Amino acid sequence: MDEFEGGADRAAAPFDLTTGRARWQEQLSRTGKTAATPMDLALPAFSLVRGGDLFERSSNKKPPRTSRELLDAWAGQQLQLAGPKVDAEVRDAAVQGILRVLAGNPALARRMLLVRPVRVVVVPKGDDFRQHGFPRHTNPRAAGVFWNGPTDDHALLGLREERVLAKPWLMVHEMTHAVHLLAFTPKEREDIDRMLMPVYRSQRWVEEALAIYAERAFGARYDEDDLAAPGLYGKTRRDWDPRHVFSLFVAELFRP
Repeated sequence: MDEFEGGADRAAAPFDLTTGRARWQEQLSRTGKTAATPMDLALPAFSLVRGGDLFERSSNKKPPRTSRELLDAWAGQQLQLAGPKVDAEVRDAAVQGILRVLAGNPALARRMLLVRPVRVVVVPKGDDFRQHGFPRHTNPRAAGVFWNGPTDDHALLGLREERVLAKPWLMVHEMTHAVHLLAFTPKEREDIDRMLMPVYRSQRWVEEALAIYAERAFGARYDEDDLAAPGLYGKTRRDWDPRHVFSLFVAELFRP
């Protein structure tokens, strides 16, 4: 279901890749890295959506995955667990599902270290997202919600307690929203819009499409109700093809 019912859309806070190098160096040095350059934050996957191709790698080696140290740094500095206590198994599954999105590409993890923190709320069964800091126009029937207010010092990521173990792709979906709204430059967001807007016709649906493609890239296993979901949720899940250019882009971006 749509995450919001009317009201203001969540805001994008595009990543600034052109300034603040001293700040990058200081923050990234906490992960054991002594220097940072724009290349450490580059996302070559975007060459696919710009109508080109990925440069052929000089060796057969796969690109490095995010180190445990870097993932732990993001989780320790930027991932905030909030809200009421829930079952430890559910809480741990929620955190691990979120970390999966950054585990394959160190550039994404570094970028997410340099933006606002993400506050995660696992909402107990029967509770309303709006009881836990989400805006008034949040759909109370949504399985998960990502909210980024224009003046907030943190983003909010909400997950229904009863959905975390049943639908592990839910964490991928909501964390992809976080990456899209916080970790892409204005040009990168424009590149995605240019490819998807002719099909999806609205910014909100472009955001949902990227998150659904990420679900598929991470091997989501759907129930019949997921495939029959209303609007473009079900249709995008059913029509996904791993050979499509956007599928290849998402796979290269997250490297699941």
